[in-house]
Amino acid sequence: MYSNRSQQQRRIDSINLGPASPTESQVQETQYKYIPLMTKAIQDQLDPKWQECKIQGKNLTPRSNCAIAIHSNFLYLYGGYQYSLGILQDFYKLNMTAESFYWQNIKCEYEPGPRCCHSLCAYKNNLYLFGGQIADSICTNEIFVHDVNHQIWKKIEINESYPQPLDNYCATVYNDQLILFGGFYCADICKHSNDLYSYSFNLNHWIKLNKSKEKQPSPRDGSSIAIHNSNLYMFGGKNGDLRYNDLWSFDLSTQEWNFIPINNLYDIPMSRSGHSLIVYQNQLVLFGGIHDVTWELDDLHIFRINQQEWKSINQDTSRRKELELPSPTKYNKSPQKQRRSVKLPSLQKPLSLRKSPNSSPKKIRPSSQSQYSYFSKNQNLPQNSNQKNNNSSINTSVNHVQERKQLEKLKKKAAMLKLFEVEINKRALFQDDCNVTEKLKTSIILIGNPKQDLKLTKGTLTEFGQQIISKFLLPLSNGQNTINGKKPCARDGHAVAIFDNQMILFGGDRHTMSFNDLYLLNLLLI
Repeated sequence: MYSNRSQQQRRIDSINLGPASPTESQVQETQYKYIPLMTKAIQDQLDPKWQECKIQGKNLTPRSNCAIAIHSNFLYLYGGYQYSLGILQDFYKLNMTAESFYWQNIKCEYEPGPRCCHSLCAYKNNLYLFGGQIADSICTNEIFVHDVNHQIWKKIEINESYPQPLDNYCATVYNDQLILFGGFYCADICKHSNDLYSYSFNLNHWIKLNKSKEKQPSPRDGSSIAIHNSNLYMFGGKNGDLRYNDLWSFDLSTQEWNFIPINNLYDIPMSRSGHSLIVYQNQLVLFGGIHDVTWELDDLHIFRINQQEWKSINQDTSRRKELELPSPTKYNKSPQKQRRSVKLPSLQKPLSLRKSPNSSPKKIRPSSQSQYSYFSKNQNLPQNSNQKNNNSSINTSVNHVQERKQLEKLKKKAAMLKLFEVEINKRALFQDDCNVTEKLKTSIILIGNPKQDLKLTKGTLTEFGQQIISKFLLPLSNGQNTINGKKPCARDGHAVAIFDNQMILFGGDRHTMSFNDLYLLNLLLI
């Protein structure tokens, strides 16, 4: 049966329905509501404990799994891995007490060659480089010594006491010995290690410390160790598809392992590998690492040795949902209570296989499936009328949620685009301090519009008409060679060292993207 309404009336009704997308007035109504929120997010990223070093001249190639060491006032760096270039073999030093930071390339006639996942330590006037990967799935147990005064490399003769070729282990210096733990045995063995070795610099001799097969950590690589008094502390690491967050101590006098139990499970850091662990005064300092596939961390924790307890200094922000901008729509005027999920850290967490320098295909996690996949899987099953009505209501609610999400995306996009219309004297509040961003921005402005009289808006010279030079390219003044308050982003595979009351952090990677930034952590402020 046909309706009696005229075709013209039906056309008017269809026009009054309007589109589901937001109108121009709705977008303009919320354009500026995100600006204070963005400003607050930028201010929250400032951390007085951290400083980023401004590198003058040519910076290093971004890399991870390199090795650094402090000798006198110089920071030495060797090798590393870069996704597009492979294993590197360059050698640099940087004066930490200079007014300006310059990387100086050290050229020697004889060099160890490509190396990553190795160790570099200083003893007297020499630097010792041990093990690591020299090619894909090929590692070594060679030791090279670099004479700092004469700038020459020398290979030490291998004897029967040497361990098998090893990479991705952790190492530290204790008195006149190099102590290393774990790693991955290459060559014909191809297994993870839980061996603890000490190397005498004076005797060129290795000793296996954990001779007993009783209580000891499980085999792993990518862990980290630090020594306080006569006790060695080891945290984390991975073994195939498992990552750990257990803490062990090894008494160097009795040569026994002891597991350190933690009473409050909520204070234990998440399981991880590729992190850093150092000792400062009576506490361990833990930073970063990778917790799961594509989940690198930027959290900071300390372990109070005397109290035998963990304390969180900075929580991980790489996936923190609280940083997401809230919706400014009128529907959300009364904020609802957010459900907070409490996650207990586990000592073992399943993960992907051992991380290698070569790229590996991403694995799909079961949790990545849609929450509505149940209905698509059972769509062929017989259903009664009530079930069909329930499914139709669910589909309607899903469509409504999707429309709301699309609406929020459009509003966020409009608000971000509105930032380009902020006055010049206020744009500094929203600018990123990233070195690369500033340089790209300066290049585009100077190349695309170098003249100052090409573009005027309301009598004011706009940014595209100014001769702008990046603040990172300007000469340093008053010895200001650091950016105060800027902290490193989430990463693993970084290298750390201690200089005075500061922890030096260099490089690392995140999602196969390597870094070449250099940071200082003031240990007096933690």
